Amino acid sequence: MSATAQGPWQCRHSGPGTYDESARRVDHPEYAVAQLLVREGHHVRSLPERAGAGKTPDFVACGVMVEVKSFQSLSERHGRAPTAEGVANKLVVASEQGAVGVIFAGASGLSVAGSRAGYMMYCQHAVDHGLGRLKSVRVVGQGFDLSFDPVADVRAAWQARAGRGQPHPTRRPEQRPRGLRP
Repeated sequence: MSATAQGPWQCRHSGPGTYDESARRVDHPEYAVAQLLVREGHHVRSLPERAGAGKTPDFVACGVMVEVKSFQSLSERHGRAPTAEGVANKLVVASEQGAVGVIFAGASGLSVAGSRAGYMMYCQHAVDHGLGRLKSVRVVGQGFDLSFDPVADVRAAWQARAGRGQPHPTRRPEQRPRGLRP
């Protein structure tokens, strides 16, 4: 698993970031992610939902499309923390929407281990079906902030597969691996 420092952003910040929510009011988890990006110096703008246009990302940050997925709080989940499969499912959906996928776990009870395991499940899915638009993954939970580079990790998995003599994966985005729901 490789960590990404800068992600797909090629921006050089010389001052504080900005936030523009004029296109669409965002929900609380999306707002929390927008504020995190602004604190890092990114210029973040919400994007409108377009009826009939398919899935659209939540934000554009310094020219990069960002999709936010979130989990309900532990109490709203009746004491059940999100699973690795839940993380992988959210990343599969995010891969259809933005170059950066951010999972905001908040007080959901998601663990670092569950985050990493879910990310690895997503990478296995991407080996078989393609990355979609996703170039960077970030998982923000209570007490942790993880960043991953799925391009490098999936490339390494493809190379390992080729080294074992396995055929190149087929890419059919409509298929989901077992255990992953759309």
